[in-house]
Formats: sequence, C-alpha cells, structure tokens
Amino acid sequence: MAVFLSDTERTQLLTGLETGDPRISRFQAALHRRVYARVAVKGLFGPESTTAWYYPAAEYLSDAAMLYALFPEERLAVWLRTVTLDIARTSAYDWAGPAFRDHSEPLTGHLETAHLCWALSAVYDLARDAFLESEQAEIRQALTEKGIVLCRRWIGKNTHLANWRGILMSGVLVAASVLGNEEFVDQSVPEWQRCALAFQPDGSYGESLQYGNYLAFALMLAYESLSRTYPHKAALLDVGTYGKGIRWVASSMFYAKPMAGWGAEPRARAANFNDSAALFRPSGDLLLHLAVRGQNEEEKQLARGLFATYYEPVPTQGPHELATFGMNNDWGFLTLPLLTHETKAASPQEVGLPLTPAFSNGHTFMRDAWDGRTIVAINGGGDGLHGPGHLHGDLNSFILVHNRERLLVDPGHSCYRNLIHGLESSTQTHNTCTFLVEAETLGLQEDMAKSTMLEQKSVLPRRLLVNGIPGLAVNRGNRRLIVDHDDVVSVVGAEISQACGVPIETFTRLWLLAGSNVLFVVDRIEAAQPVTTVWNWLVNNRDGQAQVDTQPTYLTVRRNEAGMKLFHGGTGRIGHPVYGYVHDAYHVEPNQYGEGKPGSGLLYRWTEAAPTAARTVVHAIALDTASLLHQWTLAQDENVFTLTNGQKKWTLRIHDEAAHQLSLLSGHGRRWDVLNEAGQYTLKRISDHA
Repeated sequence: MAVFLSDTERTQLLTGLETGDPRISRFQAALHRRVYARVAVKGLFGPESTTAWYYPAAEYLSDAAMLYALFPEERLAVWLRTVTLDIARTSAYDWAGPAFRDHSEPLTGHLETAHLCWALSAVYDLARDAFLESEQAEIRQALTEKGIVLCRRWIGKNTHLANWRGILMSGVLVAASVLGNEEFVDQSVPEWQRCALAFQPDGSYGESLQYGNYLAFALMLAYESLSRTYPHKAALLDVGTYGKGIRWVASSMFYAKPMAGWGAEPRARAANFNDSAALFRPSGDLLLHLAVRGQNEEEKQLARGLFATYYEPVPTQGPHELATFGMNNDWGFLTLPLLTHETKAASPQEVGLPLTPAFSNGHTFMRDAWDGRTIVAINGGGDGLHGPGHLHGDLNSFILVHNRERLLVDPGHSCYRNLIHGLESSTQTHNTCTFLVEAETLGLQEDMAKSTMLEQKSVLPRRLLVNGIPGLAVNRGNRRLIVDHDDVVSVVGAEISQACGVPIETFTRLWLLAGSNVLFVVDRIEAAQPVTTVWNWLVNNRDGQAQVDTQPTYLTVRRNEAGMKLFHGGTGRIGHPVYGYVHDAYHVEPNQYGEGKPGSGLLYRWTEAAPTAARTVVHAIALDTASLLHQWTLAQDENVFTLTNGQKKWTLRIHDEAAHQLSLLSGHGRRWDVLNEAGQYTLKRISDHA
C-alpha cells in the first residue's frame, strides 16, 4: 500500500471518475495534461523552462508518480525511470544545491536538497513497481546518503528557528517515513514540533505570507507522510500550530481577477508585506490538508472555501514550475486523494471572520465589508516574532485597495541576487515615513534618494534554539495601540519609534476608515533633535495604467475604475515621482516574468521644508470610482479636516497637539472619538445624531 494514496482513496477516486464526479474529473484531467506535457519533452525540462532543475523536480515527479499510481502506463513509467534515476545518480555535490549555496566539505544540504527528497520519496512510494529491484535500491541509497544525511547535517549545524529548518526537517521526515526508517522518524518528530513553534501563537507568521505558506507546506507534507505510516507518532504533532493561521491567510486575500501579462484567467492577489508577492494563493494541497486534518471546524471550512475560490475555477493555471520553491503556489499531487475527504466550504463572512482583525505578527486589516469596495492592509503593531526573517523596513506602511484595484502598494520582491533587493526592502520604498538627517546638504531633486536617510531596522537577530528549546521571541520595535471597529468606522494605531532608532522618540500612526470612501492617516512624530520627515507614497503603475496628477497639496490616482485623491495636511513639498519597482511574483532567477521594471512603481514624496522636533500631520484620502473622483474636496481649518463630495461628508478633528483625542464626524452628525488615556487608546461612539 502506498503512503500517499491509501486503498480507500484510490477506490474513491476511480469510482468518482467512473460516476463523473465533477471536481475529481476536472483535477484528474488537469493532472493528466500536466504530466503528459512533461512526458512529451522526454525529460524534466522543456524549452519553456525558466528555472534550474532543482526547483520543479518535486512537483513534476510527484505529479507523475500519483498519476502512475492511478493509471500505470508504460510511456509514463519510462519517463519516471529516466528522470528519477538521473537525479538519484547525480553527485552529492549537486544534491547540495546550485553554485551560490555553500559546497564546503563535508557537504551540507539546503532547500534544494529537501525538495529532491520530496521528489524521490513520492516516486519510490507511488511508482515503485516501475523500477527494477536494483533501481529501487539506487533510489533508497540516494535518499539516505544524499538526501537524509545532507539535510540532517544542516539541521545539526544551525540553531535558528525559521522556515529553512522546517523545510530541511521535512526532507528528512518524508524520506524516512517512505523508507520505513523508524530511527530517523523518531529523531525527526521532536524536530517537527520545534519547527512548528516558528509560527506565532495565533498561527500567523513573522517572515511573510509566502514563507508562512512554505513552512506550513513542509510541515503538512511531513505530517501526511507520518500519519499514513506511523499514525500513533503523528498524534504527537499539532496541526493547529499552523492551521489556526488560516484566519490570517483569509484576511490577507484581496480578490482574484486577470492580471496584465499573465493571461485571461483570474489570479489571486494578497497583502504582500516583507518578502512576499502580490500574486499569492495558499498551496492547494495545504488548504485541503487543513480542511481534512484541522482541529477547528470553522478553520477547516475556511480552508476548504479558499480552495474552492482560488483553485476550482482554474485547475490548469500555472506556472507549475514555480509551484512551491518559486512561491507562485499551485495544487499538487496530494490534491486528488485529499479531495476524497468531504469538508463543507465556507467563506470568511460565513465563519464570522471580523472586518478589522489584528494578528500577532503585526498585520492588521480594515474592510468596509466582506466583498466590499475598500481594504486597508497594515503592517503595524505586533508581538515579538517567533520566526523572524525576510523583513522589509515597512512598519507603519499599508496597502490600499479600492474597487478591486491596488492603488497604494507594497513593492514586493524578486530574485534575491538582484542588486535592487536591498532597495526594494528599504523603508523609503514603502508607504511610511523616513527621516533626513543631513537635509541641508541636498542639491538636485534626484539627490534625495542618495542623502543620509534614517530608515527602519529590518535585519533582526535570529531566534535561536538552546538545547532544543527556542529562545525568546524577537522584538521588532512595534507596538499595537488600538484595533477597533464600530458600525462603519474602523481605527488602527501603531507606534514604531524603536524600529526607527535615535533620534526618533515617537512615530505613532493612526488609520481611521469611514465607510467605503474615506480614510484618514494621522502621524505624530517626535524626535530628540530636529529631523526632516519624508512621507513616501508608492503608487501602483505595474502595467503603465496609472493616471496620476500632482498638485502642491494633493495627489490624484486613477487606475481603471478606481480612484484615490490623497491630500497632504502638512507643510511638506511634493516632488516629481521617483521611478520605483512593483513586482508581481518572486522568481529564483533574475529578469523573469513577475519582476517589475523601473517605473512600475511611482514613488511620490512630501518632504518637510525644514527640520523640526515634533509634528502631527494628517493625510486625508478619498476613494471612489475613477470618473467621480473630481467631486471630492478637502476643507482644512487648522486641526479640522473635512472630506466631501457633496453627498457624503466626513470630518476629522484633532483636539490637541499630540493627537491624544480625535473626533470623527459623519455628514449626518454621528460622532466617534478616539482617546488616548495613559497610553490606552479607545474608540467610543459619542452620538448617533447631531
């Protein structure tokens, strides 16, 4: 009996195909098409490939092995033997990864090594009878001596807790489970438990959305291999450590629609803080695993609902070569067997996910409604990080979505070996503030980016294991001040001065969302010595479709049917845009699809005319259909800011210099107050009528 396909699952799949089950039939047909496209090129790669052989090996081989287990056919057997044995016979030096990985002796495994373990384990488990006995012995030897040994060597040499450890552990545990090596299995079970502690207590993840998916995928694959071979050992593993994170994932999803340059199919977009991409959906196998193995019924239904939303309409959507390592996620070989386990699908609204949730990793979201018009995704205040890494200088930054268009964006990331990676990770390329400390030396406008600029610290100490026990969570220097929602008003606040460092003593940002059309952003910044504050706004121009108009006090952006009018309420001066980068997707190689070109992000900056020690500055943002945006105006009278289009009106009043009390008033006379009393912020509805 195969590990990854039980007799019951196989029978149910074949029965489903015979009776015309629509889901099983569609995904089986997509799997067949995917696999035989590889068979046709007679190798692992075809002319369209854009990656090195390590990266899609696990997907291509596991897909083929699953199809062979269901429908054994000689052409497929020949392809499996050719590709699998070529990898098994490849030197341990190559199993250690590409040239940019460490190849010093004794050889150490890397992420690529774990992926090769997954690849050969799936083939050995599901398609073993396609190989001669001597060839099976070669696969076992390669998995043990080149896979398990190298992965274990990395684990033995490194003590930090993050996604890497989980991937290498998974390489060992999957291979050991398939090979029946109980000694290595027993040694890996406590390692799985440690790796799961990299997730935040609420299941969110400190590195990024994509790396959280990557680690959870690795834990999932290890769990599936163990639960199907040694179920009593799998009972020691807590799927809930990452399963509860489905609430964070669901909150992070924006919408699915076609993206220029990526074909006509709808593609999922998500909040891409830190090293993450705008094109994101959780791995299909992971979603179904959570729907089957989860411990909370609402979370199981939410995972199944996400699969129904982002996979069932587009079962053939690629590029499959980037499915896991490339983080352009896809469904894989476990989707068919897991589809035989029934779970009800539910939407975020149906499970009662709040419109304004906050998560331990600092991510917070404000929506006017589920399936509404406006989303504000914020990287603000959070707790210590349990698995820090891959961070950007993006605290107090946010992504703004209206009418299914990203207007203010996060730049994302592309190939790590691109020289610009450090720049796209820096504070100045995000929707937050930077500070000039030598502004008097500036010359030409284009010298702004070259000046001495105070940015956030984004490289943190690692969280280390000491005698197998994780150390304290790592403090990033961000504090949550308030997250609250009442009727049509949401408010979020965060303080991040510690992340900025000397001389910044306070950098508090409050976001107040009023209905679908109005967002106020209030900044209180204090410094031990005068600094010049720069407000950075990154406009989405990835396809050249942004229509932008700048005036001294406001910025107008139109993209398709969505528009934003951003008013600057301070004394800053706006400059000509700096041509930044907005990336669609990560790729392991440079200059590939998904990597943004110069000018794909238009970076607008308001810069204070002179340094000062303290200021409170309001930005008022009107959101509407692009053709109606001209109707919105801002009236400012000292500390009172009123946004109106003649029909809707919202007023923000700042009652004191340090913004400890704010009032938000609707055009109908309803009033909400935000109060800071001894550091405790509250949102209170004061009146329902004038």
